Amino acid sequence: MIDRNQIIHSKLTLLFLVLASFAIRAISSLTVFADGKVTFTGMDPFYHMRRIIYTTLNFPSTLTFDSYLNYPYGFDIGWPPLYDQAAALFAMVLGFGNPDIHTIEVAGAIFPALLGALTIIPIYIIASSLFDKRTALLSAAVISLIPAHLAVSRVGATDHHVAEILLSTTAYALFMLSLKYGKDANLSFSSIKKIGSQRSIAKPLVFAGAAGIVLALSVFTWLGSPIFIGLIVLYALVQFMLDLQQKVSSEYLVINTLTTYLVTLIVITPFISTLIRPGYEFSGMFLSWFHVLYVAVLLASIIVLGAISWIIGSKGLKWWYYPVVVIMVAGTGTAALSFISPELYQSLTSGLLYLLGWGEVLGMITEAQPLIYDDGFTLTPLWHTFVIFSITAVIGFSLILRNAIKDKYPPEMVFFIIWSFIVTILALSQTRFTYLLSINIAILTGYFIIAVFDLFKDDSDKDKKKKKKRSKNTSSNISFWQIGYGTCISIIFILVVGLLFFGPTISILTNPGVPPSDWEESLDWLESNSPKTSYYLDPVEKPEYGVLSWWDYGNWILYMAERPPVANNFQTGLKDSARFFASSNESECVSILKKRNVRYVITDTSMVAEKFTHIMNIATGNSFTNNEIERFYMSEQFMDTNLAKLHISDTAQISNLRLIYESNSTSQSMHLGSRIDNYENISNIKIFEYVPGATVEGFARPDREVHAKTNVTLSNGRIFEYWNTATTNESGWYELTLPYSTTGTPYNAKVENYSITADANTSMIKEVEVTEEDVISGNRLRNDLL
Repeated sequence: MIDRNQIIHSKLTLLFLVLASFAIRAISSLTVFADGKVTFTGMDPFYHMRRIIYTTLNFPSTLTFDSYLNYPYGFDIGWPPLYDQAAALFAMVLGFGNPDIHTIEVAGAIFPALLGALTIIPIYIIASSLFDKRTALLSAAVISLIPAHLAVSRVGATDHHVAEILLSTTAYALFMLSLKYGKDANLSFSSIKKIGSQRSIAKPLVFAGAAGIVLALSVFTWLGSPIFIGLIVLYALVQFMLDLQQKVSSEYLVINTLTTYLVTLIVITPFISTLIRPGYEFSGMFLSWFHVLYVAVLLASIIVLGAISWIIGSKGLKWWYYPVVVIMVAGTGTAALSFISPELYQSLTSGLLYLLGWGEVLGMITEAQPLIYDDGFTLTPLWHTFVIFSITAVIGFSLILRNAIKDKYPPEMVFFIIWSFIVTILALSQTRFTYLLSINIAILTGYFIIAVFDLFKDDSDKDKKKKKKRSKNTSSNISFWQIGYGTCISIIFILVVGLLFFGPTISILTNPGVPPSDWEESLDWLESNSPKTSYYLDPVEKPEYGVLSWWDYGNWILYMAERPPVANNFQTGLKDSARFFASSNESECVSILKKRNVRYVITDTSMVAEKFTHIMNIATGNSFTNNEIERFYMSEQFMDTNLAKLHISDTAQISNLRLIYESNSTSQSMHLGSRIDNYENISNIKIFEYVPGATVEGFARPDREVHAKTNVTLSNGRIFEYWNTATTNESGWYELTLPYSTTGTPYNAKVENYSITADANTSMIKEVEVTEEDVISGNRLRNDLL
């Protein structure tokens, strides 16, 4: 008999945990919803919000091509649409069908916290099926304290990662239930005939089918969903071996996995057929036939693996024949696939390399770096991502391994072990996947806590026997005490201690990683002081001009300034951006600006400092060591780069770019390797405008250097000297292009007349006035120095 009080209490406790979990994730709203506006965390959330706004205004359509990216060419968006559609639907509900932009932003900011809180439910189901409700409730409490999970599920983290976790965890919870009930019911092909009369036969099939539906939803949420789907085959491979070793039937395994994959295939095929894009029919970077074929191959793999298991079992062969035969078949199948479908083979291999963190661009992405390696082995990241729970999880994992062997490998427990192992490998390969591992960390920690609690209970053997007897009779008072009061006290203790003493947990909520205020101010200024570009909310046509900066800042420029970036966080325009900043050849830089139709360039201090190695690597195609970059910093070559001329030298020796804005925030000192020099109080962010420039020309003495200089006073009051040089030819002719107007600019800058001389030591100095019309139209001004 089921204890009604116990069920009610567990559900109420679970509800409390969901609400508490949401409240914890909402702590970041103090930063996200500051100053009457909504500011999102990180970088990718800004592009998700762009898609969410578009989808809300054009529901259910979402952006598949954006003319504001990779300017002026535009870019095909590979992100699947479901996350943005779900967030848009949530915004429409909050806005009663007609939300304004602010309501959409609020909904987008809250949405990840809502999904993060709901993730507690599948965690509870998994831990309950593996252990008991005490463990389930404690696991649900722990997930709300793990920084890796909070980072992608707090208010403002509007990214699809939290949906990946929710969907994969839900799918696995359902699949594990199908395994558990299928094994208990001795599910077989012959027993399926009794599905109408025996509920125990239908139950695992329902759960398996539901898992297939959720996996299908994950396909439309994240391009990396093949990880979740393929993991089931890896588990099945291990389970087939264990069943052979135990001499038990694997029909339940074949039926459940086939049901899951078949339902997934049935759900995704018709939708993907409507989403195929020309040129990307088999691309793994877009929803395509690749995903359909991938699931079909996995389904066929289960049939083959099941057949091999059945043949080996029926012939009474040793279990270790199975892995040998599978390796041979897999090798043959892989070779055949490379010939039969090179596109599918390429997508699979490139996807695997991507997951392992191999690739030129991945080396520049912080979240794509190995978890425990940062210029050497380190365990510090484990504390920042999992706090103390990484230790408790390791102990819990060892206990589960022991129990799995002791209990003769229950399929649901074996699946959890394989799942934990795979996501651990992913997390170690790339830091970004720690959020996937957080689910397993939470469950393993919950199990560890209960195991320790049970170990130190001071119960006599007689009391244990009585407890066992009473649990069979489902005594409500004892059940309520054991699972209710004790669990609640443990949960409250964990939440309070975690929030008070776990520094990384507090930090991830109180410092959620919104863009620095100087970047917000700078991009707000750019939006207000530059010509508005067209098609922002309907980006099908090419806008008027683009903005060039490093790719890290592209999504910010797009969302906050509403201007099209050349390079953004999809790594579009990366080569041209790197070449522009690393080059010392002005004509090459101008050709890039013209090719990309750039009007504004933005730099910041970190581009000159910590990001410069990546800029050089991409620009040259080489991999510079720290020592090589150090030597480069110390050389004159560094100061000749376009980036140094712009950010450090205030456009000195640059003819077509003028400094029009700089942030009030400054760097106290800019450390360039061991070189500090006098680079102090340089503004963190600077914005430059590309102009044709006024060309001053004339005759001077042959083979002389012509100097032009002026003092520029910016709107913030800072004064700097601009200067440029040109050399006369053998006949004495010179041409010198100057970017600053001396008669006034649209940016409240004051510029003195240029002083031009043919030699630094000559007494002949001429003052030249340059109008804004001269600068914008590229007029030529005659000025002889004879």
